[in-house]
Amino acid sequence: MYKLNSILENRTINQLISDFKRSPNQLNKPHESDAEILKLNNTLLAVTTDSISEEISQGLYDDPYLVGWMIVTVNMSDLAAVGATPLGILISEIIPKHFKDEKNKELQKGISDACNTYNTFVLGGDTNEGDCLVLTGTAIGIINQDKSISRIGCKPNDIVYTSGRLGSGNAYAISKLISQTNSFSNYKPLAQLKYANVNMQYASCCMDTSDGLITTLDQLMRLNNYGFELDENLENAIDIRAFEYSKNLNIPPWLLFAGQHGEFELIFTIPNNTKDLFLKEAFQNSLNPIELGKVIHQKEIKIPLYDELISMNTTFIRNLPIETNSDVNHYLKMLLEYDYQIKNEPCLKFTSP
Repeated sequence: MYKLNSILENRTINQLISDFKRSPNQLNKPHESDAEILKLNNTLLAVTTDSISEEISQGLYDDPYLVGWMIVTVNMSDLAAVGATPLGILISEIIPKHFKDEKNKELQKGISDACNTYNTFVLGGDTNEGDCLVLTGTAIGIINQDKSISRIGCKPNDIVYTSGRLGSGNAYAISKLISQTNSFSNYKPLAQLKYANVNMQYASCCMDTSDGLITTLDQLMRLNNYGFELDENLENAIDIRAFEYSKNLNIPPWLLFAGQHGEFELIFTIPNNTKDLFLKEAFQNSLNPIELGKVIHQKEIKIPLYDELISMNTTFIRNLPIETNSDVNHYLKMLLEYDYQIKNEPCLKFTSP
C-alpha cells in the first residue's frame, strides 16, 4: 500500500488500532473497505459505524431533521459501497437538556424518513443527556454472495465512474461555514444503495465520496498502488447548482472536489473489457453513471485544469484540514493559494508522497 501514513488521518487511525486484535471472521484489513466484512457461515455480514458531532458543533448541520437524515444516510452509504443490503441501524442519541421537544420531534422524523427511503429499520439504540447533540449510528447489512466490493482491485485502464454528480456537499459546506447564507439549501444526499447489485457484478473497487472526490481517489490510489487520470469532461460531473454557486462566489469549481464534505455518491472502477455490459445493465436498471477517467500506472491523481493535465498534490489537500486546525477560512485561503500556484505555474507537477 502506497504510503498510507503520509495522510495524517490514516496515521491516527493506525495508531489507535495498533493494539486491537482482529476478528478471525473479518475479511477486510484496515482502510480496505467502507464497511467491515465478516464471514458468518454462508453469509457475509457488513457492519459500519459513524457519528455526527463535529458537523453539529461547527454549525454545518443546524437543522435537526437534517441531522436525523444524515445519521442514517452516512451509514447506509458505507453499506452501498460494499454492495450490502441493509438489515437495519442502531442509533445512540446524546440529547442536550435544553433541546426543545419540537426539535427532538424533527430529529426523529429525519431518522424515520431516511429509514423509509432506504427500506430499513431502527433496530434499537441508546439515549443519554449531554452538553451537546451527538448521534452515532451502527448499520448492519448482508451480502448474499461469496465476496464483497472493497476499495482494492482496480487495474490500469479500468474506467472510473461516479454514481452521480459531485460537489453539492462542499457547496453546502461553503454556504454554511464560510459565506454563512442559505443560498445553497436543500442539501439532502441519498446513499446509492441502488448500485449494489450491478456494482457487485462489475466493479473492481468502490468507495463513497463522504469526504469528497479527491480524498476518495487519493485513498484508492494509496491502497491499489495505481493512480487516476480524469478526463476533459470532468465539469459534466459537477452538480449544476454547485457549479453555479461556486462561480457566483469566484471559487474555482475544482475546489468542489477538494473539500472534505462530500455528497455520498459512489466512485467505482469497471474493467475496460466489461464496460459495455456494465453500461447496458446500468441503464436497464435506470442508473446513470458518469464516466470520470481511467486508472493509470503512475501513483498520481491527474486532473485537467487551465489547459494542462495537473498532477495534484493530494497529500497537501488531504492533510490541510488538520494542518489548519479546522479553521475553515484559513483552509479555503490555503486552497485558493494552491489554485493560484497551479494556474500561474502549470508546468509544475505535484506528485503525492
